[in-house]
Amino acid sequence: MKLCVKIIVVGSALACLMSCASTGTSTSKQTQDELTFIVAADWRIKATERYHSSEYFLGALEAIAEVGKGSFMVSPGDVEPVLPSANLIAKVLGEDYPWYPVIGNHDIEDSTWMQDMRDINAGGNTLPNVVNVGPPGCVETTFSFDYGNCHFIVLNQYFDGQSDMGTDGNLVPELLQWLEDDLKKNTKPYIFVIGHEPLIAMPDLANGRIRHVGDSLDQYPRKAFKFHQILLKYNVVAYFCGHTHNTSYSNINGLWQFDCGHARGTEDVFPRGVFASITKLHQENQKLGLPIDSAFAQFYRDNAYPTKKVMFYMNLTDSISYKKLDDSTGFEIMKIFYYRADELGDRKNEYFQTYWNNWALSRSTFMKFRINGSLLNVDIYRNDGFGGPYSIDRTVKLDMRESHQ
Repeated sequence: MKLCVKIIVVGSALACLMSCASTGTSTSKQTQDELTFIVAADWRIKATERYHSSEYFLGALEAIAEVGKGSFMVSPGDVEPVLPSANLIAKVLGEDYPWYPVIGNHDIEDSTWMQDMRDINAGGNTLPNVVNVGPPGCVETTFSFDYGNCHFIVLNQYFDGQSDMGTDGNLVPELLQWLEDDLKKNTKPYIFVIGHEPLIAMPDLANGRIRHVGDSLDQYPRKAFKFHQILLKYNVVAYFCGHTHNTSYSNINGLWQFDCGHARGTEDVFPRGVFASITKLHQENQKLGLPIDSAFAQFYRDNAYPTKKVMFYMNLTDSISYKKLDDSTGFEIMKIFYYRADELGDRKNEYFQTYWNNWALSRSTFMKFRINGSLLNVDIYRNDGFGGPYSIDRTVKLDMRESHQ
């Protein structure tokens, strides 16, 4: 038996704007027999209290509440720190609203964050409708659950066979074997698999920006190929991922991949934020008789990595990647950047435009999946890129009817 899939895309010309949803006229309201769920990820610190405004992740949650939150939300990674994320989701979407977080590469950077992730699914079956817990060493962060006629598999791609935070996306045999064993036992007709990294990074559907080529699952092509083949073998409808911060949907040799982009709201923090934050620190330090170098040092100590990223996209690093730029060089470049912007005065935004031209701002996104019988509709909601309202960018329609060979 194989799965026949057809696709139709309804463009933004037929989109229902968020203003329509707020008046109860959304075209994507759930019908009685329809299973709906949300896919959103990669908001990171934008769930913490300092970002509790509609410009950021809170705005995405408010939009989800407006268009209908569905039965649950699944988040393909980078949701750290997880407790503020869980609390904000519960506040906006309800304390009893099921949320299934997935481990991302940034989630494994802090052991406290990881313990919080494990606690959310303590014992591997605390979350609702779990039918299979993960392998030893990954019990809480790899699991599967059922809703209606659908089977969902959550994978921790950073499981190394012993530790649930031990690798870099290299899919180990223990994880792949667990995946295949789970698929063998499944009796539901429609299957969805969720992980953080894409099989292959795809360009953003709006601006064509592409990130993480060669350092997603394709970093280990043999393992990625085996993963892909397992999903095809068991007629998986789609693979959900994040990681790239770009939104895309694509058919990869018979497997649909939905990259849900990021739901952090505006990315418009740097470079204006670098300049404004240093200026504010300098003004405060001046009252104490401290020179501007104290503000430089204080800011860079707390923001070295994102600042080096800004310097890279400002074309100030001689093409050296921010991932490879040493801190001392980055610090000196930051000072040059600041003095140049200060000299420009009211014209500094023209200077900052270099960053935006190179960065190619990606719009905040969430996806609403609606399953009615064999028809899957995927409503892709995006904001304006600067914290503005969300609207339907497009609806993707998949026909999931089974046919016998």
